[in-house]
Amino acid sequence: MRSLFTFLLFVAVSAHAATTAFLDFQQTGQFSNYFNGDSNPVWSQSSSAGVGGTGGVQWTLGGSDVWVAKVGFQPSVGSTYTLSVQYLCQINSGYGGIGLTSQNSNLNLAGSTAGVNPGLGISYHGGGFNLNNNSVSESDTLWTLTSYGASKSGNQGIPSPGFGSSGNYWSQLSLKMKYLGANQFELTPEVYDVNQTTGAVGSMMASGATRTITNSNLGGASVLYPYFSSNGSRFVGADNITMPVPEPSALSLLAIGLGGLAMMRRRRS
Repeated sequence: MRSLFTFLLFVAVSAHAATTAFLDFQQTGQFSNYFNGDSNPVWSQSSSAGVGGTGGVQWTLGGSDVWVAKVGFQPSVGSTYTLSVQYLCQINSGYGGIGLTSQNSNLNLAGSTAGVNPGLGISYHGGGFNLNNNSVSESDTLWTLTSYGASKSGNQGIPSPGFGSSGNYWSQLSLKMKYLGANQFELTPEVYDVNQTTGAVGSMMASGATRTITNSNLGGASVLYPYFSSNGSRFVGADNITMPVPEPSALSLLAIGLGGLAMMRRRRS
């Protein structure tokens, strides 16, 4: 394995509003500096909770929580924003959530499927995923399995994303969201295999159909914030988060203790 030291990994997503930040939790305090917890936070950063025993975020099995980015971005019609997180799956009963919200504090789960209100996103589970539109959760189609080795199969009819035969398996959950305008968003969920030592992204394991969803809270917001969440007994750790953030020129104005986090160790083979 070779380690690379990189700047926050800003990669252009659109010509106007946002770039993409990569967070690998190699520095103390990185998680709490970038995210706000809900009213009863259970996630916490650890120097050994991540992929391959490096820095990451951990919580107790069954712990339900949501964390939202402190810094948001201005949405642009026609732009696609990608969020991803590598979750550690331990057993097969619960949800891992990911999405966008118009509120960056006092945010709490809105039901049992790891959605939030206000918010628009996806919850991942063993048989597929749920679309979470504010307080409404809609069960959607099962996973389209593109490749899934026997060693990663769960004990359900449809393999649980990342649930290995012996448990404790990392996979990457991704969500592409395109802002169509007129309060409409396209959502496309994907699941990728990852190297269990380095976190390097491998082949796509599963995907879901693209859906167009209307959400006036997000469509009418001037700033949107990424969130990550969990509910029930499935995931117990997170690492290697990517999320849209303001362009670097905007970040330079946010001297709130983030400057020391600019250099991060990125694990890739």
